[in-house]
Amino acid sequence: MIRCFARPPRAVRAETQSSAFTLIELLVVIAIIAVLVAVLLPALSSARAEGHKIKCIANMRSLGQSFDTYSIEDPGGYTTPIHPRAEINWIYDGEYEFGGRTGVGVYAHPDFVADNRILNKYVFRNARNTWFEWYQCPTDVNVPAAPVNFDPYFLDPQWAGRNVWQITGTSYRLNNHIDFLGATPYTNYFYGPYMRVRTRVPSSGETVLLEEAVAEVAKWNDTTYTTPGWHRKNNRFNVLFVDGHADTIFLQGQSDNSAQYPGYWVLRGESWRMDCWPDKPIYDRP
Repeated sequence: MIRCFARPPRAVRAETQSSAFTLIELLVVIAIIAVLVAVLLPALSSARAEGHKIKCIANMRSLGQSFDTYSIEDPGGYTTPIHPRAEINWIYDGEYEFGGRTGVGVYAHPDFVADNRILNKYVFRNARNTWFEWYQCPTDVNVPAAPVNFDPYFLDPQWAGRNVWQITGTSYRLNNHIDFLGATPYTNYFYGPYMRVRTRVPSSGETVLLEEAVAEVAKWNDTTYTTPGWHRKNNRFNVLFVDGHADTIFLQGQSDNSAQYPGYWVLRGESWRMDCWPDKPIYDRP
């Protein structure tokens, strides 16, 4: 018996044959995807940077609460931790030693290992078993080589490849606002909140307490030098103020306003200040 099979309708055959992508169609789709990626990547990168900046500011606010607790409990009511040997040797003056993880070199000194850093006990119950995320800026990438580096320690070849947090144990530098480079009466005097009683800090909502370490590069170079910030914005840095709030400031170059404020190094910008004028400077004996 001969069996006959019906051929599928012409329309069905045509649909079956055209169901696959042609090479041209595939290339068009790839091109569209590439354009979309090129358009979206900068936005995604910017959003990620903004997220890191917000995280950094949150870290600073958390540290601000710890500074508040320290100041309340400190017998002298000081704004920041002061090591008992601060007036004996300069390494105890606290720019980075106030708190954080154990660092390297000077910052691995027995007095500055994690268990012995003064602020840590106000941050953690057991420093040894804690990751010190509050002390770390998520995008801390060390400090750039610049015409003037107030902290040349970071440029030491033996620390190559390490960021500020890995070297010192914290990404944030205490604002001791001291001028080692100028002539008397500036030399070895503190003009910022360090070694100062909290109640003697004028304008606590504008006076910087902590700064991202890279801000110090912007402070000591003049306005012709552009300092790359850690959050993709030149000359913009996160800071913590004495009253406990944190924000981003613009800083480029330092200015000497001693003519207007006799015998006092005043450094200020829009809605922020490093100095504690009119409270008198504090002499650093070492």
